[in-house]
Amino acid sequence: MKSIHYDSEGDILTITFVKDRAQPRRGVELSDNIVLYFNPKTHEPVELILISYQAMLQASAQKPLRLPGLQTLSPSARNTVLRIMRRPPIANFLRLETGTRVPSSYPANVFTSDVLRAVT
Repeated sequence: MKSIHYDSEGDILTITFVKDRAQPRRGVELSDNIVLYFNPKTHEPVELILISYQAMLQASAQKPLRLPGLQTLSPSARNTVLRIMRRPPIANFLRLETGTRVPSSYPANVFTSDVLRAVT
């Protein structure tokens, strides 16, 4: 992992996994609040953006967050993204649930409020 940045004003958590951010990347909006960027050639994650992170944690305490963006992908792209999500480092931040019609996720509560203030 290269860097973690938390914007407390916007409640946006950005996790960057590579040093070279200029490499090829494809973005997938998994939900209104979750965007995953990955290298389409290597299938390695480049960046994960979690918008309204604190609200997502609270909402996911009740039920998993749906990932409707996966349904809009071609079968090949969907399989690639699911493979990326099932292994670290993405699996360290999102726990994928696939037993439902629409795949869903529980964001990992890996950051306390104090830690989020430290990475701001």
